[in-house]
Parts: sequence; structure tokens; C-alpha cells
Amino acid sequence: MPQASATILGAGAMGTALATVLCENRYKVTVWDIERDVVDGINRFHKNPRSLSEVELAAAIKADHDLSRAVASRDVVVFAVASGAVREVAAKASGALARNCVAVCVSKGLEPKSFKTMPSVLLEELGGAFRYQITLLSGPTFASELAYRRPTAAVLASERANEYSKRAMGAFSNAWFNVSETRDMVGVALAGTAKNALAIASGIMLGLGHGYNTYAWALTQGFREMSRLIWKLGGSEETVYGLAGFGDAIATCLSRESRNRAFGELLGKGKTVTAALQKVGETVEGIAAIESLHQIAAKERLKLPLLAALHDIVGERKKADKVFRELLESL
Repeated sequence: MPQASATILGAGAMGTALATVLCENRYKVTVWDIERDVVDGINRFHKNPRSLSEVELAAAIKADHDLSRAVASRDVVVFAVASGAVREVAAKASGALARNCVAVCVSKGLEPKSFKTMPSVLLEELGGAFRYQITLLSGPTFASELAYRRPTAAVLASERANEYSKRAMGAFSNAWFNVSETRDMVGVALAGTAKNALAIASGIMLGLGHGYNTYAWALTQGFREMSRLIWKLGGSEETVYGLAGFGDAIATCLSRESRNRAFGELLGKGKTVTAALQKVGETVEGIAAIESLHQIAAKERLKLPLLAALHDIVGERKKADKVFRELLESL
């Protein structure tokens, strides 16, 4: 039997970490990225100069800057680019994908303006024939911990249990990466978006100097709001309280590795949005998440006080200390 093959689209931290997982699971792995220095670094030195640069990559992991060549004839294609780039990359890759490949999305967030989930974006670009080949992998999965084989659990969502979902499960599952399965695509996608907003709230409270009592109070409110929103849009309660919801939120809100939390902490200390972004130095997807979720809540006529407070702070309508003082007084 020929060796199974996989391509990771996007050599960010998560793409790099998942390349190590797939290689460990005996897949022939290619990493695609638009930046030639990243591609050259992986091929020549077996290290990614941009993300997880301290991690030694297996020599078997190759990189390519040609998108069509990278995805051609692959059994598994993983979309690990930023959520805002998923549509463009999927559109460019669609013509070269093997008809029987499984598409795995690990990008978290909603598309700006349309507020569509990443699986919905992939379905539009890859076409209806791929409907039951699109899967979504999510949960508390910090890339650095995956790369160093720390025990991790995640959930794989797909519309239907079939050979493609089975192939995706097999591609990632091993002794230190436990992957469970669900049919709740909507809930998993929304939970992966909402947790970034909660992480910004977590950071703001740290920056304001609040104690654990206040911290727990506000995050409980945030999780209640996340639950209401996911349920309203068709997600399940099981997802909310599982790895994709509660699990991912805990990891992102508590970990110092979270750039969303770091950004929020700077806002809590009085930094402007621009200054905080410059300090973090990476994309903070929670900003777009707050805007998208706020507009969805307004459309669905949901009253979500913490989300509204975050929207005021990130939009620089009010200072964080004033907003949270008013919020806590109103709850």
C-alpha cells in the first residue's frame, strides 16, 4: 500500500505543529506557504524561521511555495491559514485537489462581513461535491504543546460519519493526540470563534488588576453568553460543554501563550488598540470575533452584556476600566 500523503496550507504555528503530528503518524507531509524564506528554511534547515523556530522538524517534512503542486494528489489537505485568507486559498487550491481528498480546517473564526463559518466558506469554494469531505478540527490545542508531544485532546466535526471523517480521525490520532468525533459543525465553529473573545476579556481583567473572584464572575457570564449564542444558532449543548467549547475557552483564557489574552491585558493597562496590537506583534483574531459575534447577537436580538462591553472597548468607544465597572454593577 502506498504511503498516505498530506499537505498543510499555512506554515504558522498550528500548521507547523500539525505537520509534526502527521509525520509521526507516517504520512508523507508537505507544508505550503506563500513566504519563500519559510519554505527554504524548512527544506534546507528543517526549521520554520517564522513560527516555532526552536522546533527541529523531521527531514521527511518538505515545503513548497507552489499551491497547486502542493495539494495535487494528496489524501489529506489541512487548511491552517488565518481565517481571513481561507476563501482565497481554497479558491486557488480547488482546481488541483484530488477528488477523493479529505479537507480538514483548523482555522478558527468567522469570515468578515458575511460571518460565515470556515467550513461554510470551504464548501462554497470547493463545491457541493466536497460537502461530506470537509471536516473541522478544534479544541484546546496550543501549537507549541502539540509540537513537543504534550498529551492533547481535540474534536473533529463533520456533517456525516463516512470514510473521509474516518480518514481524518486516523490522520491525527495517536498516543498523545486524542481526537473524538462530532456532527456539530456549527457549534464547533462558533465555539472556536467565541473563545478568542473570552480570552480578550480574560486579559482585560488581568490588566485591570481584578482578583480571582471577579475573574471567575465575569468569565462565567461570558461562558453563559457563548452558550446562548451557540444554542441560538443551532449548536448543541454537548459542544458548548465539551473540548471545543469549555475546553478551548479554559486553555485560551488561562494560558500566557494566548495572544488574545495578552492583547486584552494591554488594553486593561490602558494601552490603545493600535499600541496593544503593535506590542503583541501577531494577528489577534479575537478582535474580528468580537465584531462578528456582536453583529450576530444584534441580528438575533440576544442581550449579551459582556460581549457588548468588549465591543465598546475594542471599538475604543469607552475605556476598559469604566466599561467593566459598569458591567459588573449591572450583572
